[in-house]
Amino acid sequence: MKSTDNHQILFCERLQRDRAQAEQGTDLQSAINLARTGQIRNYVQIQWPEVQLDDWQWDILESLFDPTIRRVFVKGNTGCGKGAAAGIACCAYFHIWDDAKIIITRDSLRMAQKIAFGEVDKWWRLMKIKPPGQLLTSGIYDHKQHSISLANPKHIEGFRGAHSPHVLFWFDEATAPNLEDKYKLANTQAKKFLALSNPSTLSGSFRDAFPSVEADRTQTIVDQYGKTRCITVSGWECTNVREKCLEQPVAPLGGIEISDNFYPHGTSIPAEHFIQCTPRIPGQTCYDEFMSLLNDPDPLIRNVYALGKFPDQDPEKQVILPEWLVEPVRFWTRWNRLWHRATDNRHVKASKLLNQILPVEGFGLDVAASRFGDTSVLAAGGRYGIRAIHECQFSDTQQTMEWVLETAFSYGIDLKQGFAPIAIDWGGGYGNAVGDPLKKRNVHVIEIHGNSRSDFDSQKYANKRAELYGEAGRRLDPAGDFRMIPFGLPDNERLRAELIAPQKIYSGHDGAKYYITPKGRRGADENYQGKTLRETLGRSPDRADAVVYCLYALRDQSRRRLIVA
Repeated sequence: MKSTDNHQILFCERLQRDRAQAEQGTDLQSAINLARTGQIRNYVQIQWPEVQLDDWQWDILESLFDPTIRRVFVKGNTGCGKGAAAGIACCAYFHIWDDAKIIITRDSLRMAQKIAFGEVDKWWRLMKIKPPGQLLTSGIYDHKQHSISLANPKHIEGFRGAHSPHVLFWFDEATAPNLEDKYKLANTQAKKFLALSNPSTLSGSFRDAFPSVEADRTQTIVDQYGKTRCITVSGWECTNVREKCLEQPVAPLGGIEISDNFYPHGTSIPAEHFIQCTPRIPGQTCYDEFMSLLNDPDPLIRNVYALGKFPDQDPEKQVILPEWLVEPVRFWTRWNRLWHRATDNRHVKASKLLNQILPVEGFGLDVAASRFGDTSVLAAGGRYGIRAIHECQFSDTQQTMEWVLETAFSYGIDLKQGFAPIAIDWGGGYGNAVGDPLKKRNVHVIEIHGNSRSDFDSQKYANKRAELYGEAGRRLDPAGDFRMIPFGLPDNERLRAELIAPQKIYSGHDGAKYYITPKGRRGADENYQGKTLRETLGRSPDRADAVVYCLYALRDQSRRRLIVA
């Protein structure tokens, strides 16, 4: 009798289990069908019922599964949980499409395996109902048309041949320089593209994916690839920060209130109160960590690593930082009224005083071809800064030459006496058309050949053009060798944009020597994949070029005087 009862009990339990599995399978298939239309929440809640996600993490998942959105770019603060959302997305994408090919890459293959695929491994193991496929140390394999694999950023093979209706590329730490040339290859293969990074760059494919205006606002844009979802995550949007969870039992900056008790910064928090502040989402950055970043004296740390914003400047890449131009423009503006009195009203005393404060001792000329719409630019300046930027556009080089002589004479300088130098770009083929006739008139012309070897510091500068901008930066650096000597720059927004646009492109193995961003495709290295200055600015950097040529003319003149002395 007992044996019969036991069999009945086992039979009923098996029946209930089979029925539950059948119902669960029905629910899962329904969730998969919804996920294919972009409604991913039911699927995630079935597979990871205990997971807690922030609204922006749901945004990543829903955008990635939205059939109308091809690419998703995410930038955010340190430790917000971008990788967790990506790990869940990869597991879900692999399950809902039986022909899914997922390729994961990062700045190095080792870090891709350890960090990015580590997230996939973690969420795969936590899935309630696992899809077919074998979990390996560096991927998941079901069959040739259904797999998750890693791509080595050192080679391009991993970014080719991924032919399938459902190919997903995940670029982690997507601002890495060695991934730049992989973007185009991946985009030719990808049906879905996911890129994550801290926004610590001013240029490159990751930055270019975000709009130039309101780049720090979450939005969907339309670009050459279709719809791209651009998501920005601030530390304030993280659950652990919003609910003031703490990593350590010590009051953070600004203090904290727990159960009507206020703890000033640095004081210990007793266990009975600290337990109320434990992290809600394991592994996500906490309030105390966030506050330390938010109060860092470096604005780069505050904006990039705490608030997820693109920086205003990048000390690692920019040759001339925007903050270096603040005081020179202020110095120039301080004497702007005097400048107007000297030039407009022919005020003799004002002219003499201005010549002492901002003397004109040399010139820099960028000669443009009128048929391309550019203007010729002449920078006039001396040891204490650039007095003025002059522009003209004539139909022939003879007129340009006469304009140069007349403009110099307006400062009391007769270039034909051969004392004041003028540096002219010889590389474009137009500078010599003005420079050679000036030489015949005894003008002290200095030829600029941008691609020639640096004769100042060939260990630092890969060519002359890098030297010109690098030494201009050294003159402008408020903490550099010339910090005690004032310097003025015209309050010209175009000039400012052009001066800060060039970035360092390191060459060689020592990481010290660099080129700078090329002006245009003509003459640029064929391996260069980034935007040229003309593409970034929408014009040639003629004003900035004229300024650095002028500074070079002054340096060259100083060296000649030292040699003669």
